[in-house]
Amino acid sequence: MPKPPITRTLRPRPARDGALAPGLAAAVVLLAALPLLAAAPAAPPAAAEDVVARVNGRPILRRDFELAVQLQFGGRRRQAVGLEQLRATREQVLETLIDGELLYQKALKSHVEVSDADLQAEIQRLKKSFASPADFSRLLKESGVSEAEFREQARRSLVVSRFLESDVVGGLKLGEEDLKRYYDQNPAEMRRPEAVHVHQILVRVKPDAPLQARAEARTRIEAILKELRGGGDFASLARKFSEGPEASRGGDSGWMARGAGAPPVLERAAFALEPGQSSDILESRLGFHILKVSERRPEGPIPFEEAKARIRARLTARERQDRMKAYMTDLREGAKVERSLPAPPKARTGA
Repeated sequence: MPKPPITRTLRPRPARDGALAPGLAAAVVLLAALPLLAAAPAAPPAAAEDVVARVNGRPILRRDFELAVQLQFGGRRRQAVGLEQLRATREQVLETLIDGELLYQKALKSHVEVSDADLQAEIQRLKKSFASPADFSRLLKESGVSEAEFREQARRSLVVSRFLESDVVGGLKLGEEDLKRYYDQNPAEMRRPEAVHVHQILVRVKPDAPLQARAEARTRIEAILKELRGGGDFASLARKFSEGPEASRGGDSGWMARGAGAPPVLERAAFALEPGQSSDILESRLGFHILKVSERRPEGPIPFEEAKARIRARLTARERQDRMKAYMTDLREGAKVERSLPAPPKARTGA
């Protein structure tokens, strides 16, 4: 889903208490932007107090606006957010919704179609943005939006997204010379730090675990280390015993760059190993680890062939954003927009 005027889609991330969730619902913020009344000309006109803006005569409803604000906050309570931050967020959301309605009006003329299968897949993706189905249902209930209405809003957003791809930001082509020019002109970006290719076996134990649980975990990792020192295969032992997310890959954790944020105890141990060596038992807040290094890579320039995909993605994103900004500027210049943004609702006690 597009979030005009920025064309990136961010993976939802949980917010800190009292903070906005910048990634959460970035792809769905247009859901509430596309008022259902705009698709139903026969419906009675909305009362003035129920409308936060009109775009070429079409209303953006207050309930849709409030839903979009809640989505911007990741469906969390907003009591801990300062008034100025809340006001700025509401103004930003309204402008995004106005852009969304302008785009939908334009997209209607392009006769874009969305299949039921595509719509269902998108709805499932949006629901996964929430911590649980209960959180999703709670947000809809508080906003007065039924699942049927949510489905219709999702369909409208897909229409906009496909219109943008076909008529606005799609079709961008970058040649090899464009990529090479960027590579040559940005040498500082085209460097990578020293790194080691790390594999791990992890036996988890919670930081506040009882002494007995910690002792049992220590006994398990010691038995694994003994088998490894006796000639056991690291990958096989990782698949069999590790409780880390990379266990199914034989413990392959990928490249660890120096200074990239790994726990210091693990970084120090990893960079002290030579390829083929494995560590003694290490302890972190996750539990007990055994590391192995399979490769070392010195600090230095990233080869052009390796950097091409990253450069292409960066230039494509930049060009798409530039196109989107220019398109929205032109679209707004020819539009009639009336705003009547309400004051932020007072926080409810006991929530």
